[in-house]
Amino acid sequence: MGPPGPATRLLPPLVLALAGVARGTFTVVAWPRVAVVAFGGSVTVNCSRSACPEGDTNATLGLETTLPATPGPGGLRWQSFRLHNVSRWSPGPVTCSGRCGDTEANASAGVLVYQLPERVELEPVPAAAVGDSRNLTCHVRAVAPLRNLTVTLRRGAETLRTESFAEGAEGSASVAVSHVLTVTRGDHGQDVTCHAELSLRPHGPLFARAAVPVTLSVFALPEPPQLQAPAILEAGTVANASCRITGAFPAGDIRVTAALDQEPLNVTVAVAGDTVTASTALSPLIPGPRELSCTAAVATVARTARRQLPVYRFPAPALELSPAPAAAGSEVTVSCHAGATEPPEARLQLRDADGGVLAEGPQPRLQLRLLARRDDDGREFRCRASLAVGDSVVTKDADARLAVLYLPEIPASGCPGNRTWVQGAREALSCRATGNPAPTVVCGRDGVAVATDEPEPVTRARAGTYVCNATNALGTRSRRVTVRVEYEPTMSESGCPARRVWVEGQRRELECRADGDPPPSTRCARDGGTQHGVTRDGVAHGRVVTRADGGRYVCRATNRHGVAVRSVLVTVEYRPSLGERGCPERRRWLEGTPAELGCAATGNPPPRVSCAKLGEPGNATEPGHDSRDPARATANVTRAHAGTYQCRATNPHGSAVRNVSVAVEYGPAGVTVRVLPSANVTRGSGFTVDCGAEGVPAPTYTWVLPPAPNLRWAADNRSVTVTGATTANRGLYTCTASNRHGRRAGSVVVRVDESWLVLLAALGALGAVAALGLAVAGGYYLKSTACKKGEYNVRDAEGSSEAACLHRHRDPRAEVFGIQLSPP
Repeated sequence: MGPPGPATRLLPPLVLALAGVARGTFTVVAWPRVAVVAFGGSVTVNCSRSACPEGDTNATLGLETTLPATPGPGGLRWQSFRLHNVSRWSPGPVTCSGRCGDTEANASAGVLVYQLPERVELEPVPAAAVGDSRNLTCHVRAVAPLRNLTVTLRRGAETLRTESFAEGAEGSASVAVSHVLTVTRGDHGQDVTCHAELSLRPHGPLFARAAVPVTLSVFALPEPPQLQAPAILEAGTVANASCRITGAFPAGDIRVTAALDQEPLNVTVAVAGDTVTASTALSPLIPGPRELSCTAAVATVARTARRQLPVYRFPAPALELSPAPAAAGSEVTVSCHAGATEPPEARLQLRDADGGVLAEGPQPRLQLRLLARRDDDGREFRCRASLAVGDSVVTKDADARLAVLYLPEIPASGCPGNRTWVQGAREALSCRATGNPAPTVVCGRDGVAVATDEPEPVTRARAGTYVCNATNALGTRSRRVTVRVEYEPTMSESGCPARRVWVEGQRRELECRADGDPPPSTRCARDGGTQHGVTRDGVAHGRVVTRADGGRYVCRATNRHGVAVRSVLVTVEYRPSLGERGCPERRRWLEGTPAELGCAATGNPPPRVSCAKLGEPGNATEPGHDSRDPARATANVTRAHAGTYQCRATNPHGSAVRNVSVAVEYGPAGVTVRVLPSANVTRGSGFTVDCGAEGVPAPTYTWVLPPAPNLRWAADNRSVTVTGATTANRGLYTCTASNRHGRRAGSVVVRVDESWLVLLAALGALGAVAALGLAVAGGYYLKSTACKKGEYNVRDAEGSSEAACLHRHRDPRAEVFGIQLSPP
């Protein structure tokens, strides 16, 4: 430990001085309280005092110790002392002593002597099987003091053991810390570490040292290898063997070797999870019993599996036929023989194709004689050799086929006499014949040969009778073959016309004849609708035709090879008819509109229609032609067009007649307004204003007149009666006749006891008022763009009735509005 710095040297005297002044006493302080020093090293102790009340010149300061010490740097009230070569483990305290006159003061400091470990080391840990226990031991060499030492054993980041030590013998010592660990697979590859900590706190630092880590090696080989190999093996052949180790750990560290009679074999090792599989090839050349072994090793453990492998020699047997080939009726010798085997215990069997035993005995040879028949041609024989090897029996076979020479034959199964082909398919006129030597087959028709090997497209021309000849060196045989060609239906215009014309009321059926083999059945149905008729072989039964039978039909001809479809359009002709829908019986025309008497008739072919007004001979017309028909003689309808017309529709199948009644309507006309008995009325008398007009339909009537309480209307509103006339009843009476075609109005002025001078004076003021649109006598003048200059519409006070375009000076009906002007 080095000497204290400047701050260290100044701090104790300052503290002491402050304390002495505060208390007024003489004190001594030793610092540090505990001096920490390595064994054989040096350390500094500082002694300081407070101020001396009797004067600092008489004060002293010293250090009492059994250790070698020399004074170091100092000051007015402090002094440092250096302790050298501290080689005692328990040197005891050192004392700072001071004197001030007759006053003495002391302060002691402890001395802590330590030694860092020379080494921290872990004992090696041998490889361990899963589940085994191992001691983990850590040695800490030459350390002091033990009471300050802590040793920690860890596996990876996991703490296994931590140990501290009580006070021991004086001086340095070595310690060992152990922990018993039962290993698992998870411990494999883990590092075990040991950490030693010497803590001198709070007086000194913390020292730490660690041992070199030890890596754990854990293994498992719980099961012996499983050896898989053939039960027996033939010399000179190659077979595969495998050695499987399960539960091995670590699987990649497993070492596998294999041997055949202690001769090493090449192995290929594959690892999958905790399973190791070693594969090898076996190819022994010498027969006899052999030992196959497989050894698996990991760490310090090895396991071996062994098994016996019998190796044998077994040549294949031979089978001979003599003579070969043989003519039908001749004798044939069948021989079965085999070579030497190891072990020499083979047996022979002569068998037929069904496995039946014909002859049996020990090697080396078996013989059988038989008479060759035509049915024996192609007969198979088998020579079987059997050898017992260990618990197994090995067999080998040799086969031979007997050839018997005979004339050709053409069986029905190989050359059917009747064939049915389908047009468009690919067929060959093949014929298979038997015979030995194999015969050549040639087929032809009318002396012309045809191909029999390659299929060709089938056409109807290929139908007919053929002769097939089978020939070999012994002779020729023949067979007749008849070919029928079937084909899908077809429909043509001749058998199924695409357009038909029928007449309503006749008996007809929708016939369609189709070509095809087999003969197709034909069905026709309306396109998208129900079936109309069914024909077979072109035969159909008729039914009564209605116009509903017209339309498009789809006819389908079907046999087992397909369907032919043809569209047929049926047109049904029928006599004309004039119905209400095309030729309404009653018509309403409007006067002044274009005259058109149209009558649409139904019929096929479309009929010609002509109309004429009854009672006017020679007045017939046809649509689209100029005629004397009043409906077409003028551009617009007149009232003369009213009447009854007769329309006639004609086509080649007949005619139809219909009468049409025409009524002509027109708007109101000839409106007349009369005052009975007179338009000049005496006050108190009575009068009636009557209105009349023409029009179809009959018009209705509305009135615009001066409002008064003494009015009485007729039931049909055609007249209004005034009783006890007053001045309120004077003025303009306007009647409007209306129907759905228009409206017309007529007016009359009624005077009640009125002087012409007063009326003329009033008319002068009326012009100015009307120009401003003011109210006049309870009614209104209204400007209108439909009126000429100087004319106005006049509306009553309620605004419900109106007189159109009256001239305020020239029309006498306006005079009454010049009385009693008032704002609008």
